[in-house]
Amino acid sequence: MKKAYIHIALLLLLTLSGCLRDKAQEEKTKWTVTLDRADKRPYGAYLAYQSLKYCFPDAAIQTLSSGFRYTNMDNDMKYNYNGHTLLILQGFYFYLSDMEWAELKKFINNGNEVVIFCSMLDSKIETELGCDKRLGGEEGYKYYSFVTDHNYKNVLHLSGDPAKLYGYNGHPIHSFFTFKNDTDVSEKDTAASEHYTGTDSTVAAIIDSTTNADTTYADSATADDNNNASENNTYSGDIVWSHPDTLGYVYNTPNFIRYASGEGHITLHAAPLVLSNYFLLQPGNEQYLSALWKTLPKNINRIYWSDYYARYAEASSSDILWRYPATKFALLLAIFALLVYILFEGKRKQRIIPIIEPLKNDSVSFVETVGRLYYNKGNQANLAEKMMQQFLEWVRTHYLLNTNMLNDNFIHQLTIKSGQPEATVRGIVDMVHEIRLRDAKIDDAYLYQLYNTIQQFYKNHRI
Repeated sequence: MKKAYIHIALLLLLTLSGCLRDKAQEEKTKWTVTLDRADKRPYGAYLAYQSLKYCFPDAAIQTLSSGFRYTNMDNDMKYNYNGHTLLILQGFYFYLSDMEWAELKKFINNGNEVVIFCSMLDSKIETELGCDKRLGGEEGYKYYSFVTDHNYKNVLHLSGDPAKLYGYNGHPIHSFFTFKNDTDVSEKDTAASEHYTGTDSTVAAIIDSTTNADTTYADSATADDNNNASENNTYSGDIVWSHPDTLGYVYNTPNFIRYASGEGHITLHAAPLVLSNYFLLQPGNEQYLSALWKTLPKNINRIYWSDYYARYAEASSSDILWRYPATKFALLLAIFALLVYILFEGKRKQRIIPIIEPLKNDSVSFVETVGRLYYNKGNQANLAEKMMQQFLEWVRTHYLLNTNMLNDNFIHQLTIKSGQPEATVRGIVDMVHEIRLRDAKIDDAYLYQLYNTIQQFYKNHRI
């Protein structure tokens, strides 16, 4: 009985320790960065996603999976004849294949808007646009509790209102952009200023309706060095990129920039955590997001949202095979070899048909063989008769003569047709009569004479 109580007590202790461990784990992970549109925890992006329906009330909002490939964009997504399409891509590591980047450029050039919030930017995009993303990657470090030594209060401001500062005490948001030729781009960017229309109360309304009162955090600020930007146009084949418009700064260095191509734009933001719930819950920060959305065209009627978190080009099914020249060449060579094999080996195969020689007339050989058989048995008369019958058959076949009446007329016709002397023909006919009437003594000498006479006739006859 005591053992049963001990077992029950141990079971209760294990259950209690499991509950405590789960609770401790929940406390550890609630500060984990996800930037998920459905996550209401501090570093989810629930508030930012919900703000779209207030800032763009006439737009249809659709979400894309984190594994969506831009090579799969259909015509309905690429072309919007009734307004502008907005594609929002937000996460930490943004990489894509060459084919995806080409499709994304076509999407922009068609008059659509692309906004990318990222910590690490694909080098092919940086090279083509002539910018460098700096201090990327720190935002993605896994912090399992509240961070107290990261102070980024009053570090952000927008071009339209440099006196209004934003920030928070949390994960890093101090990433920025530099430009290739180090030419200074100051806050005289009038195009960016004209887009900005001031603060808005819509995001604040969302926060008030979806969050609790526990929104107080410790804050302080730090500073950083100024950096430079470029005003030169960038060319890439048929795509022409304008010089970057600086829409926002961190420590007076560009962190929110925009390039134009055709009728559309690509906008880059260096701090994806400005979309986090924690950032937007800080007093006044909802105005930053509202002002950010205000820089986009007003007639946006379609929005695609993708919270990719970490996006790699290798994730696309076969794109990785085409990314490296050596692998691409090997794959093309293998495909070519396969096509050649199918072309030549796909034909129906059969054995070589042997040449069939035409049938030979072996009747003479047969008669000779039979004749030797009769000769060996000593039946010369029978053999002579067989030789005579074979000769007459040969005459009927070759000269179409009737051999029933072997008279002078027959001798005359056979002489003409065969071209043989009449004496030779008459001698053979006489021997035929002798064999039939048995008037001659048929011995070996007679057979020899008969055989030679017939063979000589065969040899010299007219064809």
